[in-house]
Amino acid sequence: MYRFTVKNNFPDHKPFVVFFCFLALLLYFSYSHILSELLACFACLVIGVGCFKKVKQAQPSEGVIILQQSQLGFFNEQLQLQGKISPKSYVFANHVVIRLIGFYQSHWLIISSASVDELSFSRLRRAVIAVQQPA
Repeated sequence: MYRFTVKNNFPDHKPFVVFFCFLALLLYFSYSHILSELLACFACLVIGVGCFKKVKQAQPSEGVIILQQSQLGFFNEQLQLQGKISPKSYVFANHVVIRLIGFYQSHWLIISSASVDELSFSRLRRAVIAVQQPA
């Protein structure tokens, strides 16, 4: 069993801004009518804000992680998640995206490398990679 704290785990808004601005410009130049151009830009704005809110929900700012082989628990004032790490989890250079399979539903949890110490982040990455390996 390994326990560590997560602090300042905030999502970065820059990739969302770049992607949805590029998509809005692409759609803006593909349409010829001004109303359809404005509607495409507005749709990209609404979808971008919705996606960012979904990521903020999956990436809590602080809490405590309890890691036991393929079991993980995340606890803070608003959120209490516990379950098995799914093979659908992802490991990136600066983030770990964990799919937790609970008793009756599953949850996404995003942990950035800047929010935990280096040793804890490497243990978290190893636990996700161990679940992804075929038996």
